[in-house]
Amino acid sequence: MISTLAELRTRLQWAIEIEHSIIPPYLCALYSIKPGRNREAVEALTSVFIEEMLHMPLAANVLNAVGGAPSLDQPGFIPTYPQYLPHSRGAFLIPLARFSRATIETFMRIENPEAPGALPETEDYATQGQFYLAIEEALQMLCAAHGEAAIFCGDPARQITPESLDYNGSGRVIAVYDLATALAAINEIEEQGEGVTPKDVWDGDRDMFHPDAEEVAHFFRYQEVHLGRFYQRGDTPASGPTGRSFATDWDAVYPMRDNPASADYAPGTPVREKMDAFNRLYSDMLRGLHRAFNGEPKHMFVTVRAMTELKARAQELMQMPSGDGATTAGPSFEWVAPAAIAPAATAPRAATSAPDAPFSITVQKDGPYLVAGGVPLTRKSIVYSEWHEPMSWRKDAELGAKPFYKLCRCGQSKHKPYCDNTHTKIGFDGAEAAPIEPSAARQQHVEADHITVHDDGMLCTRAGFCGNRVTNIWKQLEHTDDSRVRFDVIQRVERCPSGRLSYDVGAGPVEPDLPRAIAVTRDGPYWVTGAITVTMSDGRTIETRNRVELCRCGQSSIKPLCDGSHRDIKFTEG
Repeated sequence: MISTLAELRTRLQWAIEIEHSIIPPYLCALYSIKPGRNREAVEALTSVFIEEMLHMPLAANVLNAVGGAPSLDQPGFIPTYPQYLPHSRGAFLIPLARFSRATIETFMRIENPEAPGALPETEDYATQGQFYLAIEEALQMLCAAHGEAAIFCGDPARQITPESLDYNGSGRVIAVYDLATALAAINEIEEQGEGVTPKDVWDGDRDMFHPDAEEVAHFFRYQEVHLGRFYQRGDTPASGPTGRSFATDWDAVYPMRDNPASADYAPGTPVREKMDAFNRLYSDMLRGLHRAFNGEPKHMFVTVRAMTELKARAQELMQMPSGDGATTAGPSFEWVAPAAIAPAATAPRAATSAPDAPFSITVQKDGPYLVAGGVPLTRKSIVYSEWHEPMSWRKDAELGAKPFYKLCRCGQSKHKPYCDNTHTKIGFDGAEAAPIEPSAARQQHVEADHITVHDDGMLCTRAGFCGNRVTNIWKQLEHTDDSRVRFDVIQRVERCPSGRLSYDVGAGPVEPDLPRAIAVTRDGPYWVTGAITVTMSDGRTIETRNRVELCRCGQSSIKPLCDGSHRDIKFTEG
């Protein structure tokens, strides 16, 4: 149950995220249909997409009316596909895929009406209708408890009105100022998706392509495409469509590869350049929406016009071979920062070099790590001796350098290392207790012949490079007058992944030359190298260091830093 105004604002932000999350899949299916083919399907997909674009400002209007601030210009706003409906029960995955029977079946699951008598669900919902029922219930309850004036406390100037949105689809733009208009806006979203009543297929609007005809709700529009037959007056959900039939050519599509990603193509290649250009345009469009929803409504016009260019760029990609000999490329819908993204794709540089791109890692409260800027992601594992002594590191795989991705922090994602929203289902407690003061404030300093070793014991993740069955660094420091021993000490220190150990040979601290990257270590933490900024959910920044290990199992006592707990719980990839 939503019991506070703050919780209501959070759920309304989720509503914007939910409505947006299904737009890229709908556009991929629409853009994949070859020009001039499958008119009925094109009209259905186009009308649903345009109405989903209406739902975002409607949800934003309600959020602004209750004193919130819509947030669209952030790395986590665009999902990484395939993905579940945000904050849902996770019953099915939604891919970016070409038009097909399977794709339309997925869209029907997205728009599936709730069963009669279904209860409101604030999260972990089965249907979108249940989620919106919870919002309606909360609006009415909070107004009854505190009065409408206390709840609808937002600035009216932030509303998207019919005058600020050149909307040409079915439905209407509703500015929200009180409970009645808020419920009207939510009802508009519900009715277009599911119908006016559970026993009705109609949404109460006129068909945008055929104004003389009534329009069915989204679920039933997709059902018409799936069955090849229209609904007519008198039909019900139980009867199914009994009107005019039509033929669908399921093969008249570009064979787009499922879930395209920019990381699949090398920087500078034609596909990568086209994909980067598409992603810049789409991210800029979201930035325009963000500004429009936050007090600059004139940006709605610029945003709507950008959709024409998006289609052209997407269809260019869908006609370029993907490289597997069978499919074509396609739009990947990845978030990129306003700055040019090309530098983020260049080879990683040493920690001593100035950053080439705004690489960043942000910890989401009780959620994943949001990685932005195209940070290269790899898999690495420890090389052990025959006595299971750590000796070195081995790179096992390159996972790419997407402009944005989310890494699991709770340890229970089914798609590790990526987040699949399991944290929302298990109630993950990601409480962040990592210190932000410099490591130097905690270090102990062990001076020996020709070398000083600095030790910050709090950062130990028990990787084990500091010793073997014969000796360890602390014993070796008694014999560093021998350059061979000093060399071994330095090798051990530089292989310490957390940065607990560092050394100085007389001219200041020395750090290994590590790439700016993130490594997923086998059954262990994320190894962040090259001085990448890590920001906690409250805005505080952890000391930026050349070597940092971030918790991946969800059990560290100093999250987001690793404390070695993965070893205690025998964490595995699963």
